Amino acid sequence: MNYITHSSKNNNARIYSLYIVLAIILISCETSSLSELAAIENEEETIDIVTYENRAQAILDSACVECHNINNAEADVRLDTFDFAFIEADNGRMLARMIDTSNPMPPSGNLPDNIIEDIANWIDNGILEN
Repeated sequence: MNYITHSSKNNNARIYSLYIVLAIILISCETSSLSELAAIENEEETIDIVTYENRAQAILDSACVECHNINNAEADVRLDTFDFAFIEADNGRMLARMIDTSNPMPPSGNLPDNIIEDIANWIDNGILEN
């Protein structure tokens, strides 16, 4: 009889421990998912209006500045500062060259549509610096 009582108490302790571990796992997964979702929503809210500082500069730096900078201003175009990028965005040449399929910029091929959309949004929203 003692063995059965002892064994039953042992099994109950194991079951309770298992429930506690499962609850901790579920709570941590839910918390992770919620924090990841909040981060994504906050990021989307931050980038609703594309500015030079929050998006356009990174695009230009990665896709354009290698050929359009102070030391190498191909076609007499510089895109390495806001002032120079503003000129090209304002006169329409920047977006026109990015969507030109016969002579694409960058020369390696047109940028993905979502990147071009970000530049178009930046221009449409007034070519804001920050």
